Amino acid sequence: MRHFKSSASHCQPGASHRPADVGLPVIALVGRPNVGKSTLFGFASGTYAETVNAPGTTVGAEPRLVRVGDSRAYLVDLPGTLSLDDRPTGDEPFWRQLLEIHPDAILVVGDASDLRRHLPIALACRDLGLPVVFAANLSDEAEARGIEVDTGRLSQLLVMPVHLTTGLTGRGVVAALRDAVALALKHRAFLAGAAPRGTAPARVYGPAAELQIEKLTRSMASAHSLGAAALDLSGQGLGILVDDRAVSARGAATLQLGEALEAVRWRIADEWAQQVERRREVPLRLADRVGIWSTSPWPGLPIFAGVSAIVFGLMMWIGGTMSVALTGAWNATASPVLTTAIHAAVPQPVIAAGLLWGLDGGILALLSVGIPYILTFYVLLAALEDSGYLTSAAVLTDRLFNTMGLSGRVAIPLLAASGCNVPAIYGTRVLPTRRERVLGAFLVTMTPCSARSAGVGAAVAPFAGPLAALGAFGLIAAITFASGLAANAIVPGRQPALVLELAPIRRPIAHLVVRKAWRRFSDFVRTAAPIMIVGSCALGLLYESGWIWGATAVLDPVVKGWLGLPSVAGLALVFAFLRKELALQLLVALAVIQLGAGAASLGSIMSPAQLFVYAIVTSVSIPCVATLSALRGEFGWRTTLAICASTLGIALAAGGLLARLLGVV
Repeated sequence: MRHFKSSASHCQPGASHRPADVGLPVIALVGRPNVGKSTLFGFASGTYAETVNAPGTTVGAEPRLVRVGDSRAYLVDLPGTLSLDDRPTGDEPFWRQLLEIHPDAILVVGDASDLRRHLPIALACRDLGLPVVFAANLSDEAEARGIEVDTGRLSQLLVMPVHLTTGLTGRGVVAALRDAVALALKHRAFLAGAAPRGTAPARVYGPAAELQIEKLTRSMASAHSLGAAALDLSGQGLGILVDDRAVSARGAATLQLGEALEAVRWRIADEWAQQVERRREVPLRLADRVGIWSTSPWPGLPIFAGVSAIVFGLMMWIGGTMSVALTGAWNATASPVLTTAIHAAVPQPVIAAGLLWGLDGGILALLSVGIPYILTFYVLLAALEDSGYLTSAAVLTDRLFNTMGLSGRVAIPLLAASGCNVPAIYGTRVLPTRRERVLGAFLVTMTPCSARSAGVGAAVAPFAGPLAALGAFGLIAAITFASGLAANAIVPGRQPALVLELAPIRRPIAHLVVRKAWRRFSDFVRTAAPIMIVGSCALGLLYESGWIWGATAVLDPVVKGWLGLPSVAGLALVFAFLRKELALQLLVALAVIQLGAGAASLGSIMSPAQLFVYAIVTSVSIPCVATLSALRGEFGWRTTLAICASTLGIALAAGGLLARLLGVV
């Protein structure tokens, strides 16, 4: 049996892990994409994972310790999957990821309003010979649609406990988890030889299919009894699984039959769903109407434009208001005190001025950009994610992505990239081929993350106007689209058709939106603040000592000669490799030091045209170091360097041409 290190945080995406404390039972959380698994997982564990109301955003196994009464167990959230043979992360069948953690029980999460699509995976898990509990989740939405589920009858048909649950509110979650833990403990007793295996699954597949299963089961059992456990009966190592008692012999047989049983399971699921569902006519909900509208060209495209404009407008209005207030408060209170204290404590003027760059200008830059714009964008992005609108946008843009050799499914990691490029790189695993993954990762690195989006807005809107800021985003989108077309022409291959679980439109839950946004923002502050302060101090010492001009001499031919920007803009771009927020904030710090604390304005050191060019270059150029690390881990150095070289070349070419069009050079 394989053992893995336990973690209360995310495991490496794409890797399946069994917790190290093998004295505790392990419960696998299984279900189709976008059924609320991760939200239920968060309620059960008391620690909410990073979730999005979109399929394919959970790409790795994540264990959490849960407590039910006096019992403890590990609950492991696995990627959403359409079947046990599906490849949700693009590399191996889901059943391998499931069985690699050696679960003692499985908690299958299905949609209470659409049982016929969710019962097949419950049947497949039951066939493995492991204890299974079925959670009919989203029960509140089912009731709103006039659907009632007879859980007693469904439990009889499935031969497993069935619970109505709502992950957001916790309805039924504890009861489902209690049953899963109890069954898991019984299974561990079986593994220890202290109890018999649980009740064998009922034979429901009909004579022909059951005969096939029985023949394969006898072969599996015979191999095990003869000690030939290593016999690879299916080319997939199923004999080993039987010997390790990860599954029963019948379970291994059903895995070997694979898709041959799926049609039978779907037929049975359809029959059972009709037996246990009671439907009454209710008016179509507004959320369902919006879901239908948002996937059609009309009025989907106007809705998309309206949502984008609202998000941008709110970010500029709220962020601008907060920025003015925080800047004024800092200048009136902290800045004079810091200036006096540092000059009194540090007799060397150059060193004192350098420290002020970090402790005054650096912190002020963080307050005037990081909190107002980035925090605001995180809140808006979290609300969009939890509403489910992102998958509607993916369907709406499918034809657009087809021109770049990709399906609309790539919109999921791209939309995730608008928050942060790093998880979006891992999210490209939902794409079925390496070609799609490489093309998708290339577009991800060119998609402005929240830091770059906030930076573009904060750099352009206050000095060139909101329309210019919108134009900057439009130009970035056009550059990305043109680059995607070029990459599609260079990299051979064809894209598959879009197969995507469409997320329902839901009302975001305020406290979950705030929790998610705050967690992201806290991570940003913990990472960016030290870099910002130290980087500002270093830049300040270079500036105050005069050494900066020697450092900028190497960059001047490109920065001044080609892009038409101030010399120090090149240094800010270099520092931005550590974290993209620094590209803008270091320039704010420069303005503060050059012109005083009252001049925390980029307009004091750059013209609106220069700020426009700078925003485009920093948004499109090479990704931050965290994204670079994710790229290397997913694709290796060769592909990573090719992507980085491409984005840098595109950024410099676009910036230079734009500088000449705007008369900067």
